[in-house]
Amino acid sequence: MRLFTLLLMCCLIRPVAASSAQAPVPAPAAKPYRIMMLLYRGQTDAEKGFMDYFKRRHIPAEFIIRDAQADAGKIAEFIAEAKQSKPDLIYTFGTTMTAAVVGLAGEADPARNITDIPVVFNIVADPIGAKLVKNLKASGRNLTGASHMVPLGAQLQALEAMRSTQTLGVIYNPNEKNSVLAVRELEKIAPTFSLVLQLVPLKVDGSNQPAVDAIGVAMRELLARKPQVIYVPSDSFLIKNAGVVVRAAHNAGVPVFAATEAPIRQDGALLGLVSTYANVGELAAYKAEQILSKKASVAQIPIESLNRFTYLINMKSAKSLGVYPPLAVLKFAELITPVDAIDARE
Repeated sequence: MRLFTLLLMCCLIRPVAASSAQAPVPAPAAKPYRIMMLLYRGQTDAEKGFMDYFKRRHIPAEFIIRDAQADAGKIAEFIAEAKQSKPDLIYTFGTTMTAAVVGLAGEADPARNITDIPVVFNIVADPIGAKLVKNLKASGRNLTGASHMVPLGAQLQALEAMRSTQTLGVIYNPNEKNSVLAVRELEKIAPTFSLVLQLVPLKVDGSNQPAVDAIGVAMRELLARKPQVIYVPSDSFLIKNAGVVVRAAHNAGVPVFAATEAPIRQDGALLGLVSTYANVGELAAYKAEQILSKKASVAQIPIESLNRFTYLINMKSAKSLGVYPPLAVLKFAELITPVDAIDARE
């Protein structure tokens, strides 16, 4: 009976005590980090991967998105806005955007470039070749980031695993750093693979920009040389218009090897050894987290690429061309159809 009375007293006293005591003060919500995302051609899976990383790890962040829509003239407006609003971090997509925002290594101008806000770039094929940094281990400036590029030697090995190739046609944009750097590297390593390169640059107009019509002209010239395979480098303009390249090549019975995933997933290029944009976006987000949450120095954070790559084969194109992967390749390749399409443009 005494135990029952004691239990009853506890039940009656508890709510009275709670109402008379001062309620605990909730911890203030963490102030979100302000991240300005400067895009060149709309949101891709690289940005989705970047933002999803923050969401999954419950890192409060406000994303301020600005898209140049392939108009380099808009970048100066974004830089001016960033200088005025001073976000905690700036994310840049691609070589063109990054070079305009931070300037080249040793040539950055505080009047024109961002030099006092941490910048994390994403989807830059060759940071050293593009003269953004001199060392991948540490930039020594307000810059770090993630590269999506698979070493060209590994790409050519992937091509050789699919089919023996002696002549490789390359269509490229002479006004795009990524394209020019890829061509230079291909010229260096082609003899190692006993490859003969057939190089055709796109013609540019009076403003030094290529037009879509120039792709058809270049493809006719390239196909006249009868390449066994056509290579599409990491190039914003060519990736956006990869369908034009692929249709012309397939009409001539020539497969297309792409350096990035979108032409394979979305436009029917036959194959490529690629870094998936979503995963590269997560790598860039990890570096942003180091800067924002861990207070690491951006100048000392290494610039990296993924350790693992994806061997993509578009099986609809393989059937259309009659070029099927060997059994050895099937063991590790990802076989896709257009149904699997994702947005991974550069």
